[in-house]
Amino acid sequence: MSVTLEGFRPSSYLTSETARLQETVGNGKAIAAVSGGVDSTVAALVAKRALGERLLPVFIDTGFLRAGEPENVKARLGDPSLGLKVKLVKAGGRFLEATKGEAMAEEKRKKFRETFYQVLGEEARKDGCDFVVQGTIAPDWIETQGGIKTQHNILEQVGIDSLSKYGFRVVEPMSELYKDQVRVLGRHLDLPKDMSERQPFPGPGLLVRCIGTVSKKKLDLLKSSTMIVEEKLGPFNYDQYFAGVIENKFAKEPVYKNLDETAAGALGLPSSETRVDVFEDRVTGVKGDTRSYGRLAGIRIQEDSRETYGWLPEKLRLAQSSIVEKFVEVTRVAVLVKEKRGGPSLSVVVRAVSTRDFMTAAVAQVPWKILKDIAESILKTGDSSRVYYDITPKPPATIEFE
Repeated sequence: MSVTLEGFRPSSYLTSETARLQETVGNGKAIAAVSGGVDSTVAALVAKRALGERLLPVFIDTGFLRAGEPENVKARLGDPSLGLKVKLVKAGGRFLEATKGEAMAEEKRKKFRETFYQVLGEEARKDGCDFVVQGTIAPDWIETQGGIKTQHNILEQVGIDSLSKYGFRVVEPMSELYKDQVRVLGRHLDLPKDMSERQPFPGPGLLVRCIGTVSKKKLDLLKSSTMIVEEKLGPFNYDQYFAGVIENKFAKEPVYKNLDETAAGALGLPSSETRVDVFEDRVTGVKGDTRSYGRLAGIRIQEDSRETYGWLPEKLRLAQSSIVEKFVEVTRVAVLVKEKRGGPSLSVVVRAVSTRDFMTAAVAQVPWKILKDIAESILKTGDSSRVYYDITPKPPATIEFE
């Protein structure tokens, strides 16, 4: 059992938070910002117990969601067993315009946050709501305050006054809980298992998995790749699994000239059989408990040896740690699974991890034949030329790419 579950009593927590919400909101009304994820769903259910019909759930379609997700989430949350009648607000154009041309992960997150709360504030004013309930949990504000990455739902913890800036007060019934505690609370509230155990999905959605600048081409590839990865890895019950997309533009700095030898030495291969490409676009990592906005290194093992090493996770782990330790600018390492020569200049990076509290995470040992199957399916779409598997734990990587 996770340490964070010891001593956690969902019934006691629910009683105290219901009373706190009733006292805070009084006779007023509140919007619940929902996404279909376990955090926002459980927060909305807690608030519904306290406020009843004075709680108005709102789902903002940012355009960075998985295919068909807005309509599916609205229908699922509106099921009589949950009774969350969700208002769907379509705002994809605003979010795409706000983040267009921006390659830096932190700036993308901040522009997303600003647009998100502007839209939410407009909806709150329409419905006469002075409060917004959201599913912030402890890792969100810990990572934001620690400078690792800006979570889109963190305001007051970083000195942003939501009342003066957006016109509402934020209420966070679960801000001291961790993910495993939220899942327990969800089960206590009779949340169906497919929702209480649902895969985490970041607030900015596919924006943080679209590495570098956002484009429709990259988003389309990301949506199709996400469907494939979720279908193929779903039966394995990894704690989180997803895809990212990055352009095949590579750094040429002299500092990386010995990367091939480092990787080959760790793998026990001749340097002629190993090549390491360093992508230009940067990804987010953690080094020394602070954010390290660095490079992604992609190991390309000669094809006739690739499958052999795909079944040797300890060798790959050693290659990853050797590269990250020796090259301070490298935040993550991925290994090439399959490529299509002459294909489009985009790569898909598959990520799967095992974790309890999402503060640290180990790389999931996905069978190589499953990774090959995923890569073949993705490459058949014709929109990418390479598929990699991320072999970096947290730390030094974050779970998400940006």
